[in-house]
Amino acid sequence: MEVEKNLKNIKKAFKEEGIFYTTNELAQQLKEYVDFKPMRIYDPTCGQGNLLSVFPDEIEKYGQEIHADELEKAKSRLKNFHGYCGNTLKDDGFRNIKFDLIVANPPFSIRWDPDNTDERFKDAPAIPPPSKADYAFILHILYHLDTHGKAICLGFPGILYRGQREGIIRQWLIDNNYIERIVHIPEKSFVDTPIATCIIVISKSKMNTDIVFEDKKLKRSRTVTREEIVANNYQLSVSIYIQEEKKKEFIDVYELQNAARKNFIKRLKKELEFDREVCRMEGWDETEYIKQLQELINSFKA
Repeated sequence: MEVEKNLKNIKKAFKEEGIFYTTNELAQQLKEYVDFKPMRIYDPTCGQGNLLSVFPDEIEKYGQEIHADELEKAKSRLKNFHGYCGNTLKDDGFRNIKFDLIVANPPFSIRWDPDNTDERFKDAPAIPPPSKADYAFILHILYHLDTHGKAICLGFPGILYRGQREGIIRQWLIDNNYIERIVHIPEKSFVDTPIATCIIVISKSKMNTDIVFEDKKLKRSRTVTREEIVANNYQLSVSIYIQEEKKKEFIDVYELQNAARKNFIKRLKKELEFDREVCRMEGWDETEYIKQLQELINSFKA
């Protein structure tokens, strides 16, 4: 019971820090976007190494983690692994190394202490806000990415549409053609949280300025031009570019008209029966009325 209680406390603490366990299924989804065999893989917030574990043992792996016990678990389960314990945004453990593949699931929207002198952030037009470190991790990833490298990063959907400093950085990333793909991951893909997430695929060697948008829930994708993205104020929410198709209701016109005719005949019959009863009670002759109806019907004959 004490062990179970400790595990719950650890998970609760991680949730408060915006840290969520990456399931093997989600790790495999990130791997889907790797279309080459990497030489060196890096995870800047590696935890127990779940993202790195889906790649072959012969590939050299690097990972940094702020929690020493989590890093030890990664070291025990991963082969060909280089681990470093420390706060990634304050203490860059692999400062002088570039990687051809980076995979990451950084904490969502945690507080951090910006450092304007850090070379990882100097090229960006703004420093990410102290209240949200999401783009600080993205800039860190971009700094460590090789010229022909690719990064696949999980993130909170807010980074796709939030404004101010984050909006300025997002525009800079788009204008510099670093973003290759945006993927919507539906809710309940994490063990510890029901929220939806997103995948951002970053590349430094894109062949065009388009961005591919993909919705895993709707199982649809669409390639969008930079011009359309600019027209949408540089917002990257997948829902802007991919909407759920509403199924068109099928209407059988023949059946609809046939039912309408039956109802009309039923109403007409009741009207005639009522008229006949009134004529019987009052002693009126209905011959002329019936004749008029018959002439009206005859006028519609072909």
